[in-house]
Amino acid sequence: MSRISTSDLHGYLIDERNMGSLAEIPATLYEEIHADILSLYKQAAAHEDPFGEGAQSILKERESLREYIRDLYGVRTRKILALALARANGEEIDRDEIRMMVPGERVLFDVVYESALSCRKTLLDGKPTLETTAYHFVPAEVSAEQAPVLLQPVNETPDELCADEVNVTSADAHAPESYRVIAVYENLPEFQDYSGRIYALSPGDVVSLPPQMADVLCKDNKALSIRLRK
Repeated sequence: MSRISTSDLHGYLIDERNMGSLAEIPATLYEEIHADILSLYKQAAAHEDPFGEGAQSILKERESLREYIRDLYGVRTRKILALALARANGEEIDRDEIRMMVPGERVLFDVVYESALSCRKTLLDGKPTLETTAYHFVPAEVSAEQAPVLLQPVNETPDELCADEVNVTSADAHAPESYRVIAVYENLPEFQDYSGRIYALSPGDVVSLPPQMADVLCKDNKALSIRLRK
């Protein structure tokens, strides 16, 4: 099976934006893109020079995949939410629209539909019903024993760390544990870290970076590692 490229994702996104209904996408699209993003992260992290053209090129490709899949997700979920609400209000839904949903999207549709229907019956018909939420909703084909328990937040891998958690202007005492705080000594060309955050640093900037990147800058005497007191 051929790898889904950035060009393929761009095509899916254009089709989705141009169509009023859901466009067809591979059933395993999200899983494949997630695997590619993780693979690219590992490839970039394996480079000895994280600031070199090779590593930075890989990180840019990874970020392009992330942006395209997020945009595609946004367009499709807006359509799915509208379909679920329409069905909950008694409107007929084209069966082809349901068929175009990948498994995870179908669960979203069912959760929103059941929740909206429950709310409608309670508020408009005065018939209190059991609350339906994404935290205990079980698709029809999954038994209660098989349903996942979503009680605790899932620990994030370095690949999943939110870029907004990185402070590029001051030492952040709450920076992710996998990051290291450094003080920059000289101007650095624009670069991207493993989380996708883009930096343009000057002397005097204090920043949190992944340890691989921080070590390279400190070794080259371009920055000084800072140990924060708690």
